[in-house]
Amino acid sequence: MLRQSLQNAFVTDGAFPAFARLVRDAKDPAAVPALTPDIAYALPDTDAAITVAVICNDVKWPGSVPGHRRAVLADRAAHPLTAGMPANITPCSFWKSKPTSEPTRITSDGPSNILMIQSLRDPATPHHVGLKMRQALGDRARLVLVDQGGHGMYLTNGNACGNRAVTDFLTTGARPYEDTHCAS
Repeated sequence: MLRQSLQNAFVTDGAFPAFARLVRDAKDPAAVPALTPDIAYALPDTDAAITVAVICNDVKWPGSVPGHRRAVLADRAAHPLTAGMPANITPCSFWKSKPTSEPTRITSDGPSNILMIQSLRDPATPHHVGLKMRQALGDRARLVLVDQGGHGMYLTNGNACGNRAVTDFLTTGARPYEDTHCAS
């Protein structure tokens, strides 16, 4: 309950207070921890099916149960808060279809027409991974970095600076001259 609520709370900064109350109440023997809708929701079936299909079809996944067990133990040691949950076994390990193509190699070759937007505290794409992608794309890309949490920055988290940069790009093709930092 606690770990899944933490994962759900990372989707938007607005869920942090509810998660903090849950942790506080879980520590108090007299309290009854409350799972509020902003941290205790299930992914709709259609979203879950589409997400799993996309993720599982992207690359070949390890299928060894002992291998996952080792990965979970290592992840627990490295990240005690999530206790191995991110490394746990998923449906992808038993996916019947093979990927339809090899993963795309990201390079700095090609047109200079890419705009990336990312939050500093993205639960799905860590900041260092976004920076690695930006570096791999070289001068082809610009990065708009939004100082907040959540995944899916455009029009979903109320950051006018980030929204403006993406809207300008989509409507005119114009990107910021250099990488941009948007305050929260």
